[in-house]
Amino acid sequence: MKILSTKLSLKTEVTKEQVYQTIIRWLKENKPCAAVGEQFEQIENKDDVRIVEGYATIETLTGKRNDTQYLAVRMTHIYREQTWETEILYGESATEKSVTIHVNCSGDTTLFKKTPIARTEIIRAFISDGMIKNEKLPMQATPIYADNKMLDYLASAMNTRYDQAIPMVYVSKIFNSSGYNVDIDKLSRNLAGIAYIVAERNGDFGFNLKERTNGINPYNGHIAIYYPNGKIDRLRPSEVSVYGEADSRIMDDVISAVTAQVEKDAPMWQQLYEDKRAADTALLDVFMGEFDSMEARLKAAKKRIAELTEENAMLRNKNESLQAAFDASGIEECIISKSPIAEFFYGEQHDLLITVLKEAADRCGSSDMRKYELINSLLENNEYIGNGRETLNVVKRVLSSGVQLSMRDMAELERVGFRLVSDNPHYKFLYCGNERYWFTVSKTPSDRRSGQNNASDIIKRLSVY
Repeated sequence: MKILSTKLSLKTEVTKEQVYQTIIRWLKENKPCAAVGEQFEQIENKDDVRIVEGYATIETLTGKRNDTQYLAVRMTHIYREQTWETEILYGESATEKSVTIHVNCSGDTTLFKKTPIARTEIIRAFISDGMIKNEKLPMQATPIYADNKMLDYLASAMNTRYDQAIPMVYVSKIFNSSGYNVDIDKLSRNLAGIAYIVAERNGDFGFNLKERTNGINPYNGHIAIYYPNGKIDRLRPSEVSVYGEADSRIMDDVISAVTAQVEKDAPMWQQLYEDKRAADTALLDVFMGEFDSMEARLKAAKKRIAELTEENAMLRNKNESLQAAFDASGIEECIISKSPIAEFFYGEQHDLLITVLKEAADRCGSSDMRKYELINSLLENNEYIGNGRETLNVVKRVLSSGVQLSMRDMAELERVGFRLVSDNPHYKFLYCGNERYWFTVSKTPSDRRSGQNNASDIIKRLSVY
């Protein structure tokens, strides 16, 4: 589910390296992502990487769409069984530079009616580093106080048409008061890079603006949201009787409008990834065309798949195990410490613990037992991640038939981590490069039962379910 999007123009002097440095600072200052940020900082070529550290994953790729060259960075963070994705797309064309930011969440969106402030720190990072181009209004995370220097522009925007790329929220001061009907500091921080928050500094400015606009400006506590498409939403003090109600309404309306607007013309990570995959497929077609016979093509394809599978297994094993909990940041409570053993797949140790808890639940007694209450509460709040099931399904599907392995079968096994290390006199597979887990499979199975036994033995040794 898309939570929010925004697209901001960058200063012409901004470089890709500066964008990387801002992203690294954002990662390192965010405790759950600090470790992955430190690793990312050490990599020399950052244009095509994938790093998994704890609950965080950072990925990059480059691509081109509509004459704009893009650097795409995606940070994925798993939090309370929900996957948060922050996409940062730095675009550079002959005429402009920009950064587009998308925030997505796979979880129950009813939990996220309020702006996820922790997820928008990357926007404020670009603003605080002075990288966003200032248009007729300054880009900042604090209120913009209207003064006489802005009088001509504000009057023009209200009389004719607002002409900026993101909305402007104009907040007038309550008559004979020092206050406003919204928390302008909170709005400015929450909507930094998503909308301008312009507030009257004093009542005199409001009177001057009223004269220049024939009274159509917000005044005496009224608020108006000016959108790039010409739409104007007006909010009267009488419409929001509960403190904070106006803040929530403004944030919801602005974020919905900006997200819809950005999605019309800004690319997303998945689009660039699919473009890259299509280009790779074209290169593969050229590669395969170099071989005359179908047999030679299949042999070359098998070799290439094996090389890529082995590379993938090595990279996966190189990453450290998923951390069980964050440090004392108050984000998650630590229940158990992770084993230092590298996982075969993301979430393996988590899924093993769920299996153990399910087995314990079956034998912990009646519902009036404390053990029963605690174990079942843990299970209700912790589901299987389930990433290891694909490997087990492939093993069962490929081996249970009891027929000789085809090249397609071999490729499937290699895809999920089984590397063929010998084929004389039987197939010998090594799983995920770990010498503890090697398996022998007959080249000519005798019958279906022997194939099922082979599959059962492998699944029994590898499964945590």
